[in-house]
Amino acid sequence: MGFNQCYLRNVEDLKSEFQSDGLEKFVKRYQKYDSLTGSSESFQFLEQKIKEYENIKNIINSNDINNGM
Repeated sequence: MGFNQCYLRNVEDLKSEFQSDGLEKFVKRYQKYDSLTGSSESFQFLEQKIKEYENIKNIINSNDINNGM
């Protein structure tokens, strides 16, 4: 079993990646790693996008439950 580590690029590169890939693809790419390293600014940006993604997922799941799905 391997250990997957990723170095977060600078914030401008992450923003560009986010703009081209969209929220879901961007977040899922980084959720697969066991360890992340990088600048605090990069971590803050990634954590913000993860929270946005989780909030959207929770709203969708809540709507599915309320609609009887």
